[in-house]
Amino acid sequence: MGKEISLFSGYDQPENRTTNYSLLVLRMLYQENPKLLSAALSSLIGDSSGLQIGVDFRQQAGRNGSVIDGLITQPSFSIYIETKRWNWFYDEQLETYLQELDKESANVKVLLALSNFEGKDQDDFVNIREIIRTTYQDRIIFAAVTFEEFLEAVQQPTLSPSLSETISDFKQYLNGASLLPNWKGWLDVCNCGQFHTQLVSEGVYICPAAGGAYKHDRCQYLGMYWSKAVRQIAEVWGVVDIAEGNGGDAKLLWNNTDKPAQELIDIARDKREKLYLDEDWATRVFVLGPLTETYFEKDSYGGMLGSKRYFGVHELEPTGIEDLAAKLRNNVWSDLE
Repeated sequence: MGKEISLFSGYDQPENRTTNYSLLVLRMLYQENPKLLSAALSSLIGDSSGLQIGVDFRQQAGRNGSVIDGLITQPSFSIYIETKRWNWFYDEQLETYLQELDKESANVKVLLALSNFEGKDQDDFVNIREIIRTTYQDRIIFAAVTFEEFLEAVQQPTLSPSLSETISDFKQYLNGASLLPNWKGWLDVCNCGQFHTQLVSEGVYICPAAGGAYKHDRCQYLGMYWSKAVRQIAEVWGVVDIAEGNGGDAKLLWNNTDKPAQELIDIARDKREKLYLDEDWATRVFVLGPLTETYFEKDSYGGMLGSKRYFGVHELEPTGIEDLAAKLRNNVWSDLE
């Protein structure tokens, strides 16, 4: 038998602690209202019809030609959760869970793979999905879920203040354990200087593909700076390194979207050719979403030192690039330092 989940688990292994806390949150949702757990699980497994959890009361229910005046039922479900801090899942282990889960008598059977997935990692379970389709005739539901998706599923607008605060604490734990994508909510401010006109016209930022001053951390947003202020911002769709020379090798450093890698590489090549036809040095191309005008002023003396500067914009809680642009206009650099 497994251990009871507890606020004081005593687990030494980070994965065990994370699983314990995740289960605690799900249990608290159920204790507050079974519909909250139903909504969360339906979101995680992609069941748009809603997973029914809790006691169901019906009247005048038809059964084999007769009508029952009152009917009380409680559908059963079994959910197995395998937690990894990174995408280190093994088919053999998951296949064992499928065998055990299939033996359960529950109406609904679900296997969740919970991890800090990046990009296309969630698509790496082709074999498991095929086994479920062929061997188990789709009797089992499988879902690969990021910690970010898990958090979004349990953060619901109808939570009580106490449970909402508990889930905020859970978010802090996930952040502290580096289980949420820490590139989100960060603005990479780049010093565009005399090249800003060309960069804005093409909606791209390009620098040498080198380390040191030109090495950039992954961020959600990019800001173009000149003349004492960030004046244009955009979402970073991806970053591509292109070797020197026409037709040089291209490497996708990161993809912040669900766009195919080749699409981002093609966009990067096109931007590079338009701006630097005669250059023979390796370039780092930031493929951007639509540029949006803003005015995020550097309020300290002098211009920007160096080629880049990072600002956390998490607390601004932007709902999109237009919203972020508006909120940055109401702030100066020292407000977010």
